[in-house]
Amino acid sequence: MNNILIFQNRPGIGDCIIFLSAIHEIARKNQGAKIFLVTKKRSKARELLKDDPYIKNILYSDENEKRHKIKVLKYLYLWKDLHKIKFIKSYIFHHSFGHYFLCKILNIKHIFHYGFIKKNENICKKIYISILKWLNIKNYNSSAKIFLEKIQKNNKNNLIIGIGSSGLSRRWDMKNFVKLINLINKKKYNFYIVAGKNESEEAKILIKKLKRKVKIKSLCSKKIYEILTYIKNSKLYIGTDSAFMHISAALGVKSFGLFGDTPTNYAEYSKKIFPIIPLGYSSITHKSNAMSKISAEHVYSKIKKFI
Repeated sequence: MNNILIFQNRPGIGDCIIFLSAIHEIARKNQGAKIFLVTKKRSKARELLKDDPYIKNILYSDENEKRHKIKVLKYLYLWKDLHKIKFIKSYIFHHSFGHYFLCKILNIKHIFHYGFIKKNENICKKIYISILKWLNIKNYNSSAKIFLEKIQKNNKNNLIIGIGSSGLSRRWDMKNFVKLINLINKKKYNFYIVAGKNESEEAKILIKKLKRKVKIKSLCSKKIYEILTYIKNSKLYIGTDSAFMHISAALGVKSFGLFGDTPTNYAEYSKKIFPIIPLGYSSITHKSNAMSKISAEHVYSKIKKFI
């Protein structure tokens, strides 16, 4: 059987999704090949891609923390996991000598990779350009897709509210979420809060302030795979630039992301993500620190025609 080895080394859930369309394109252009994806545990790839028809073999390079701490051991254990499998091609989605050398030791003849010297590049453009070059194609659809076997009928009365973030500078104050939800037709919609388990307390605060007026529920304690169904059966995602924004878009849900401290180029890969930046700003960088300058009224003005 033709086996293909893919390395996606960035750790986040959002990162996993940003690379997803490229991995799917590799699979489509190598019909009949068995895809082996090596990624990080934090990507939650095994849950996100549980029903994926293209990717069935997922290895976490950092599954054993002791292995991961010492780089030499990390590559040694990867070799141990992979050396009995015959790979015809490998694709390395980062700048790495270590993974390139590993592919050489595994006797993989065709190795496609970013190179050895890391550069300051637009992550989405780099993925897209690399796939065009590696697969010798003119274009492809860069919008990610998460597959789900069990899909209920889309409920137009469900809205996803994303309060999570990977850093304090990306958070949007709870009072803004309260104000935004109050601006939306409260009686018409069911609101579902998505964020990490460590943000469950923030979700409780939001519910406490709105529960008497709004049908609202937290999904923070649920597993990723279970949350996927809730999102798929919703009308919109509204919230921070977070993993759940990317998940929503990959499930085909219009996703309005609040960008006050991250560049909007992280959303360029998907036609389902609609970035919202503060009024008066033409662009946002990692140092903008402008989440507090995005008002609930401004967000509502961007989403009202869709609700």
